[in-house]
Amino acid sequence: MSNDARLRALMQEHSRMIFNLCLRMTGDYFLAEDLTQDTFLAAYKNLHAFDGQHEAAWLSKIASRKCLDHLRSAAARTTQAVEDEAMQAVQSPPAQETEHVFFEAHWDETLRQACQALREPYRTVAVGYYCEGQSLAQIARANGEGLDAIRSRCYRAKKMLQMSLKEEIYA
Repeated sequence: MSNDARLRALMQEHSRMIFNLCLRMTGDYFLAEDLTQDTFLAAYKNLHAFDGQHEAAWLSKIASRKCLDHLRSAAARTTQAVEDEAMQAVQSPPAQETEHVFFEAHWDETLRQACQALREPYRTVAVGYYCEGQSLAQIARANGEGLDAIRSRCYRAKKMLQMSLKEEIYA
């Protein structure tokens, strides 16, 4: 399958989820559309390095990073525009920005807690893959196990996490 066809398939299956994630993180419909496009552009550029596993998690991670990068750059531009140090000391960050920082920190902590709550051997794989950003090959090497066994555990861990985080995701 060509990269163009793979991208079309990814967009058809996951564009709505990615848009909703971007919208929740930014609170801006048009910005969410732009960040969704940026997400799929970044995915297209990195398709050669993608192992084809966990498409939704891979795209969600790209999207959340795009949103955070945008929010950080927006905060930097706001800070640079304020020249008066006294005014800068009085100024507080916009509520929306604070909300996104809280959301991201809350989500990371919620995901980590859900991964930690899994029983072994799923816990080790889930924490490594979803919380620490390790590849499945790295986890397999670290545990001295086969890649297929780690893939299978990661798939099962993902299903367990989906069940335990269902309320958090769709709240």
